[in-house]
Amino acid sequence: MSHLPDNILHLPEYQVLDAKEMEDGLHFQIVSPDPMACEECGVESELVKFGKRDVAYRDLPIHGKRVTLWIVRRRYTCRACGKTFRPVLPEMVDDRRMTQRLYSHVEKEAFNHPYAYVADTTGLDEKTVRDIFKKKAEFLAAWHRFETPRCLGIDELYLNRRYRCILTNLEERTLLDLLPGRQQDAVTKRLMSMSEREKVEIVSMDMWKPYRRAVQAVLPQARIVVDKFHVVRMANEALEKIRKGLRKELTANQRRTLKGDRKILLKRAHDVSDRERLIMETWTGTFPQLLTAYEHKERFYHIWDFATRRDAEKALAAWIDGIPQGQKEVWKDLVSAVSGWREEMLTYFETDIPITNAFTESINRLAKDKNRDGRGYSFEVMRARMLYTTKHKKKAPQTKESPFLGKATMTYSMGLPDPEKNFGVDLSTFWDD
Repeated sequence: MSHLPDNILHLPEYQVLDAKEMEDGLHFQIVSPDPMACEECGVESELVKFGKRDVAYRDLPIHGKRVTLWIVRRRYTCRACGKTFRPVLPEMVDDRRMTQRLYSHVEKEAFNHPYAYVADTTGLDEKTVRDIFKKKAEFLAAWHRFETPRCLGIDELYLNRRYRCILTNLEERTLLDLLPGRQQDAVTKRLMSMSEREKVEIVSMDMWKPYRRAVQAVLPQARIVVDKFHVVRMANEALEKIRKGLRKELTANQRRTLKGDRKILLKRAHDVSDRERLIMETWTGTFPQLLTAYEHKERFYHIWDFATRRDAEKALAAWIDGIPQGQKEVWKDLVSAVSGWREEMLTYFETDIPITNAFTESINRLAKDKNRDGRGYSFEVMRARMLYTTKHKKKAPQTKESPFLGKATMTYSMGLPDPEKNFGVDLSTFWDD
């Protein structure tokens, strides 16, 4: 092609010399203006051209086609200082061999599409896309500094076929971080990186010993509370063992029916409807061991209804003593968990606010929703999307009111106002995206 308009690429500092369409996309040969002065010494009008070659740079796709810019790169020698150099190219990211606008495009697209897709549409190497994303994520991590919570939640999240560790601010109901795994070393390192970690007073967690060891090592001042939902879930699991143990006594049709009715048996007594109660009474009337197991499960749930640690402790002891005859093996795992986590379990009754990780279930749902149409997402992308592309919960510092100026306000410092506080990703906005 000839007589191409220079603005065809919207790169005003470059002159378009030629263009070709090939199987792998569009190719443009362009040249940048000669430098006015030596980039080494700054002397003007003493430059001598000293060789040239075409260098390939990637640009934004045009109509879905990859674009390669072949920039005529010249070398210059300065007669004043004797130095030889290649001029800096305007609007290019030289170390990545691409335009600045493509670099910005990749930064954005890497958050919304798998690396392989971004690489394929732009013609870049997948590693290059990953490196650009990583650099952007590191910048965002440094920019978004979350406040250290008073009540910290440590839980697990099943994401990309692996269990991850999730950190939350329980009082503000916000997400603070996601860790690739839930190993003790990784959790310890992350807790160590928290600023003002002495502010943490309470930590809620499931019964995963590496979490407890990490908190005891890094946050010795914090009181550990076992998330009650992880504990009571074990009571349901014990009841399930009883139900499954009945299968050999049932016909094939009865087994299918009992399996369909299992959710009724797992409900709390006060949540069962009249119709469901009739179904339950049919099964418990036929199998007395199912009734005793259900009642024992309900007594365990009732422990959390007590207002004081002392009453809860008494109820727990009575519950252990009252395990139905012949069912000790069924309840063994729960009794063992209660024994190993007794202090952390009973601390639940001594905190000033109810401490649970129940709302982290919503984060599991978010992760599945965000990942639904992009199975190629890496964990790093999923983490960055959840932390940096979702609304954060921020609070501006409250201005002090002067008692002498009525509604007028003034600050007591001549310096800059305190920056707003960022408490993490606002869970209440997860479903607005």
